[in-house]
Amino acid sequence: MTLDLDTTNKEPAVLTGRYLHELSWAERNGFPYWLLALTWLVLSFVLFQLAGTAIVVGYFFWISDDAIPAFDASLFSDHLNIIFLGNSISQILFLGLLTWLIAGLSATGSRMRFMRFRTDSRTGVVIGLTFGLMLVVQPLVWGLSWLNAQLPFPDSYMAFEETQMDMIKYFLTADHVVLITLIHVGLVPSICEEVLYRGYILRSLEKSWGIWAAILVSGILFGLYHIRLTQVIPLALIGMLLAWIVWRSDSIFPAMAGHFVNNGGSVLIASLYPHYVLEQMSALELPPLWLLLLSLAGTIMLLRYIYITTRQE
Repeated sequence: MTLDLDTTNKEPAVLTGRYLHELSWAERNGFPYWLLALTWLVLSFVLFQLAGTAIVVGYFFWISDDAIPAFDASLFSDHLNIIFLGNSISQILFLGLLTWLIAGLSATGSRMRFMRFRTDSRTGVVIGLTFGLMLVVQPLVWGLSWLNAQLPFPDSYMAFEETQMDMIKYFLTADHVVLITLIHVGLVPSICEEVLYRGYILRSLEKSWGIWAAILVSGILFGLYHIRLTQVIPLALIGMLLAWIVWRSDSIFPAMAGHFVNNGGSVLIASLYPHYVLEQMSALELPPLWLLLLSLAGTIMLLRYIYITTRQE
């Protein structure tokens, strides 16, 4: 890229022609990629929460005979389907669609390329390996959940998280159509959260700070996003693993597949073995040592296979 630096011309040098079009909106207007990304992350989270709440509250006003419905625990537990529907709609709108539009401010050229919506001959293999990785890593995730839960948290926060966990457990183990639960808990987050975190956030931080800082920071932000401080460490690990896979494969699709396996697997296991899922989610005890070691060995092996598969010739 060249600038017109002719000192005989008193007007400031500017980018013209094709060079101007090679810059993103953010570059042309002097906005750092990381600042735009983190600003949108906060705004999308707030809008997502407000929209989901508005949908649920609006529904309660619609079905209630009272001018002001009585919002008690039974009202929410009796209408968990509506709560998760509102959550899914707001995820699609703000984490998915609006993130796609906002990414255009930072993209040079195609949003598809910027957010790694692409495939090549290796993508199918990496998706399969990521499927396996998300299964094999679960005992490690369970162990990190137990470790995370040992950290001290205020009683008021623990009461809030317990309420949140009770809703999730009830929804997973209640008598629902499994396909509907898979859509709300597995499919929608695996697309929308990946668009936000491994699509827009990862790429923006990578362009600002380099890939390793981007993987680390985007993973931590992914852990914090779920508002479960007792699960930040395992969630951050999953976020970092998926970010690394996206970078190595140069495709967001393996992360979407892995995210779906991680979430959707919980739904399927909860429908078959609810006691196991409740025990893992509560993280009351460590899994057996032999299972942790087996999980660690399997995780390292699959990461190595992914590395070899995505290695440039």
